[in-house]
Amino acid sequence: MVSLKEKLEKPFSDDELEFRVGATNSDKTNGLALAYIQARAIQNRLDEVVGIENWKVSYKEINGGFIAKLELKINNEWIAKEDGSGITDYEAIKGGISCAFKRAASVWGVGRYLYEIEGQWLPIEQRGKSYIFKETPKLNNQNKENQIEETKEERAKNIELTFGKYKGKTLGEILRENKDYLIYLTTNSKDTKIINACKYLLNLKEVA
Repeated sequence: MVSLKEKLEKPFSDDELEFRVGATNSDKTNGLALAYIQARAIQNRLDEVVGIENWKVSYKEINGGFIAKLELKINNEWIAKEDGSGITDYEAIKGGISCAFKRAASVWGVGRYLYEIEGQWLPIEQRGKSYIFKETPKLNNQNKENQIEETKEERAKNIELTFGKYKGKTLGEILRENKDYLIYLTTNSKDTKIINACKYLLNLKEVA
């Protein structure tokens, strides 16, 4: 059964994303394409996953920006997570509110994977005082999934134990030395993060 977390974190299709030029090369011929989710796509995701009546967002203006509080109703209880953004260069107030909403959604896991995917360098052209891409950027779905998996594997392998006979070693090092100890941790550790990481790495080992 797919968990709520997995449903919220599911990658978006390219037509639900927006791209901006994050940086340019020295001769201004190529730009770094950074992907962002459209606010409407986040709204649709929340409607589909938790239901239109089970989420709400509110905003608080702060000096130079906004804080968005995104609440989801889970097991009949409202749970809130917050994040904020400064006002933006384009449509300052609307842009600031939209960015705060997107960041609050990311705290819930919606679109968070985009922060972990390397940007693409693509041809650009000048349009007024800014630059645009000559062609609409696309994220290759297979590459996207591969990069997400690689990032998960790296995070799991880099978890360092602070107890036991392998104290000070990472799960990746322990996996190479003694796979059975990871099996032991899946049933004896009290840390959910370690348990899930061990299960993930052991599953990768079996597939390989």
